[in-house]
Amino acid sequence: MRAHFWSADTAGSSLYRAILPGMSLQWLGHNVSGGMRLPQDWPALDTVVGCRVAKREPSLMWHKLKEQGKRLVLDLDDDYFHIDRSNQEARRVWDTDMLGRLVANMQVADLVTCCSEPLAAVLRDYAEDVRVVPNGLPAQYLGTPRDYEAADRPLSVGWAGTSSTVAELPEAVRALNRIAQYSRAGGGVQVRIVGIGPERAMSLGLRGRRVGALGWVERFEHYMQAVGEWDVWVAPYRDIPFNQAKFPTKFLEASILGIPLIASDIEPYRRVIRHGENGFLVRHEHEWGRYLKRLADDPGLRQRVGMTARGEASGSIMQALHVQWQDALAAPVGVAA
Repeated sequence: MRAHFWSADTAGSSLYRAILPGMSLQWLGHNVSGGMRLPQDWPALDTVVGCRVAKREPSLMWHKLKEQGKRLVLDLDDDYFHIDRSNQEARRVWDTDMLGRLVANMQVADLVTCCSEPLAAVLRDYAEDVRVVPNGLPAQYLGTPRDYEAADRPLSVGWAGTSSTVAELPEAVRALNRIAQYSRAGGGVQVRIVGIGPERAMSLGLRGRRVGALGWVERFEHYMQAVGEWDVWVAPYRDIPFNQAKFPTKFLEASILGIPLIASDIEPYRRVIRHGENGFLVRHEHEWGRYLKRLADDPGLRQRVGMTARGEASGSIMQALHVQWQDALAAPVGVAA
């Protein structure tokens, strides 16, 4: 099979919905390329996976590809039909015209893929054939060693996000400021923020000499190295429709690294976290501080929760998910691509 993953941009979602799937299909022997442009030999393609194809010029090409008999798979990783009012930039981009083209492109596609069942439920209002292919990571990260004791160093508590998800961070800011002041043997607790810079972190209320912001990390391997140094991971989210349709990517990343995660008790995290076993779910703001202190005080609990989550992460590796992508991209038997 000759396939191309056509990404709308180079943002983080392209890693999970284009780069990693394409790489995993190469392991199965397929000829796969990817990028923001179609290859010059696009007439030789069997299948094109369009990640968020909705802009005017790409949409015209999408319909041309259909006329040329290519198998089209349109992939979405977020619910663009329910963008929250707080994200004014995204609402400006995904205006009525943009959404209209997205719907038309979904209807032209042979198949629509997405990352979660709640998102699929939304998309089925616009497309007949919608299939869930979850996010995954290469198995190599399962072997990253961890020091759960942290007896001779400061404990590290982390949050990761982007400028588009920073609206979620204030849910846990008070608890993060407090845990950064917590005294414990080995040097206290440090709070580490990845994805936004120091000025943005301060504007959200994060304070103290033990609070640091790394900013945007472009290369994924560097990102995984940075978050891999954490002892505890927090993932605050507001309970809004846009977040409810997300894939629990922070649980995927934390669990494959064996890091205990504290997340908001919303869909999709309540689907994957069993409270107190493979993570913690927060229903009320004061619980952020409670669970952070419990994990800071108890290395055995950090290890038990982190290793339980890691033990379940084997089903979320690309070596297990690549066959789902292969099935999505291949034309059904007896049907010409």
